[in-house]
Amino acid sequence: MKSEFYIRPVIERKEAVKRINEHTSNKILKLFKGRQKLVSIEQIYLPYWCYDYTLKTPSLKDGIQGKVALETITKTPAILPSDYPLLPMDADVKTLPIIGDEDQEAAKKAIYWEAFRKEKRKKSIDLTLHSPWILYMPYWIGYLEAKGYEILPVDAVSGNLDLTIKESFLKIFSEAG
Repeated sequence: MKSEFYIRPVIERKEAVKRINEHTSNKILKLFKGRQKLVSIEQIYLPYWCYDYTLKTPSLKDGIQGKVALETITKTPAILPSDYPLLPMDADVKTLPIIGDEDQEAAKKAIYWEAFRKEKRKKSIDLTLHSPWILYMPYWIGYLEAKGYEILPVDAVSGNLDLTIKESFLKIFSEAG
């Protein structure tokens, strides 16, 4: 079994509710979706494939080490510093199942393009990815009711609504039945 870690949430439930309510009170959104009401909220951990990496370029003589995490379905990347605090998996952490295979090429692309913005000579970027492991990222999932039902994920580390990851939650929920 691969190593599993998780990130401690920073955003409390009260703040997540506030962010969702701010979003649903948007006048333009109300025109298209009608009035939405938050009926429930829960904290869930979404799995990401995570790779430690080493990056060397001519402008970074000693290179840098970090972590790149890819959400398992949409391959949405998150780049973390190598010393970002991770916790070993705990039985009390409510996780979702892993759907989707690891994707080393997508991880390389995420790091490569991040480095390319800083290093103008493409061929001078040397990237090494190490064995993948599982990292669970915390999200608050708001369940909304209006004309139908909808979910809104709030990143429990940054506090941002994360609509790019909504598809992943919907796919996992639909497969879980």
